Amino acid sequence: MLSDSDIALLKALQPGTTVDVQITTPTAPKRLKTHYIGLDMDHAVLFSVPNNNKWGAVRDLLLTDNTLVVRYVLEGMQGKVIAFKVKILRFLQHPVPMLITSFPERIESQGLRVEERGQLGIAVAIVEDEKSLIPASIVDLTSKGCRLGVLVEQEHEPIEVNEMLTFRCKLDGKSVNIIALVKNYTQENRYLFYGLQFESGQQAVETMLQRYSLYHN
Repeated sequence: MLSDSDIALLKALQPGTTVDVQITTPTAPKRLKTHYIGLDMDHAVLFSVPNNNKWGAVRDLLLTDNTLVVRYVLEGMQGKVIAFKVKILRFLQHPVPMLITSFPERIESQGLRVEERGQLGIAVAIVEDEKSLIPASIVDLTSKGCRLGVLVEQEHEPIEVNEMLTFRCKLDGKSVNIIALVKNYTQENRYLFYGLQFESGQQAVETMLQRYSLYHN
């Protein structure tokens, strides 16, 4: 049974909020975006099923008892990443496509640091050279890569797609560099966001996942 504080975290999720849903598959987990619809307290949680190619590719996996991991961010000065596991109860296609899942038995949360410049996420720095470090934040993290945000006010020339990017973070009190390939970048409001793919064989990536990623695979 959820504690009062866990229930408060769940109730803070507003209908229509975008959430990240990870679907269990026989090979590797699939992660997709969707919208939260609502909940029936202690019984079920409801999510929309978008009519797009990504969701179309996993519709055969939306089976009763298949496991989902749901993640979302609570914004504000005390930002948190919230995660919970549920099982699919039913996939409805009419009148609108939606997933009905079990009610979570446990809620996990990871606090996000709020930096002086208003960045929300895991604090890191892009290494342009040893004398030039650009403050940045990781806002999404998986075993394969991450999404990294940089304030556009920073004096930073965008790194092009298919070029390597190095960022520095503190793990266990030590500064370590992590190398990644830029797969894409977009500008949203005051931030430039990079989609990064980690170079393989970096122990620092596994350490970072253990520290910061909820329900990582």
